[in-house]
Amino acid sequence: MSLFARTGRLSLSRQQLLRAAAPAPVTGGSGDQRLEIIRRVLFEQPTRETPNLEGEALQQHETIERAWKLHQNQERERRNRELEKKFRKMSAAMNELEKTSDRLFKAAIVKSRHITFPREMKIPTETPSPQGWNHDYTPPVEVVPAKSS
Repeated sequence: MSLFARTGRLSLSRQQLLRAAAPAPVTGGSGDQRLEIIRRVLFEQPTRETPNLEGEALQQHETIERAWKLHQNQERERRNRELEKKFRKMSAAMNELEKTSDRLFKAAIVKSRHITFPREMKIPTETPSPQGWNHDYTPPVEVVPAKSS
């Protein structure tokens, strides 16, 4: 029995829920059936009916699929070119720094054990936040409860 209705929402029968809540009978089986039911309910993949396309609809579908894959490949290649360009610029900057100052070059490549920014800070993303940068950010202060005497 499929657990997903046409709307895509999870639907369980009352009997399945009662069986999952009831203690499993002691048998020589592989284990508790409740765990198996819970696993099936939580991790079952939704199954979609594959549409039967024929003729022009099939051709349209395949054309859209090819165009989408082409778009994804172009985006991937663009990102890779961008990353390669950034790496080349970074490498050139490090070479220039090594020529300029050996002390600064060594300081730049040493891995620090100390965290220089707050862990709560937002991670970098490819696009900027719509709100912009929060210049008034302060890390949360832990409140220590007062001891009552």
